[in-house]
Amino acid sequence: MKNSVTVFTPASVGNIGPGFDVLGMALSGMGDTLRADRHPDPGVIIKTITGDQGQLPKEAKENTAGIAAQAVLAHLKIKEGVSLSLHKEIPGTGLGSSASSAVAGAYATNLLFGKPLSKAELIPFAAIAEEKVSGGLFLDNVGPSLMGGVTWNNPKTKEVVSLGYIEAAVIITATPDFRVLTKDARSALPKSVPMSDFISNIANTAMISWAVAKQDVLRFGQSIQDCMAEPARAPLIKGFDEVKKTALATGALGCSISGAGSTVFAVSDDKALGEKIGSAMKACFLDHGVHAEIRVTTMDPAGAREILPA
Repeated sequence: MKNSVTVFTPASVGNIGPGFDVLGMALSGMGDTLRADRHPDPGVIIKTITGDQGQLPKEAKENTAGIAAQAVLAHLKIKEGVSLSLHKEIPGTGLGSSASSAVAGAYATNLLFGKPLSKAELIPFAAIAEEKVSGGLFLDNVGPSLMGGVTWNNPKTKEVVSLGYIEAAVIITATPDFRVLTKDARSALPKSVPMSDFISNIANTAMISWAVAKQDVLRFGQSIQDCMAEPARAPLIKGFDEVKKTALATGALGCSISGAGSTVFAVSDDKALGEKIGSAMKACFLDHGVHAEIRVTTMDPAGAREILPA
């Protein structure tokens, strides 16, 4: 067992377009850095949170990192406690911020006390925390943040399976300067969908899974077509339709809403082209009076991992 550990857990794209609540993708260069220290008194203390502009609760039972850490302590029957110091580096909404913190809390606490649980065994504890703040059991951000790459996630059975990652994929994210709450995005969903749209989403979801397994970035991008959630949620994101058209016209292989939004993501197979796509998306958002933060990155293959403290 260790006295202190520092971990990193990546941001993520939920759904990946048609794979509603089932597919998720980890992103490089964005995420949470969490230091966990053993504490002689039982329970969880959150010492500091930085990078969140003061938005997140420091009360452990209200913070996903604290909730997940406490769940792991209880499961392992640990009499000691942990103190957490969290740094956020995930912009806006739609990039799995709460899930990243939940994974960090569970993963760090497990490491701190000898790593008795595998990543797969940590899924329920991160899911408990995510459910507490999001109002439902969603694994499409928890899964990739923990496992890395692209994951298949089954909220009914609480299973997560790693599908691998596409090294050549370039992921562009555009995060507007407004938030979309998950509950509002869920409320916008249709109560029923035409059979043809249902079949289309199933076909595209299956092809995304195949494309990841085969390292086929072209098929991966082209299959990011969502007939269900995207049309219903598009009005929640000012300028979305034009931003998507602009991304595709500039050369993106695919483009959709990241999770519940407001972040929009696109896929390319070339970093220089990815930069152009990002600039075009930023300019299009600006035409609609929206400032957006652009990131051009790749899939994070590793997921949650221990790092050296800064």
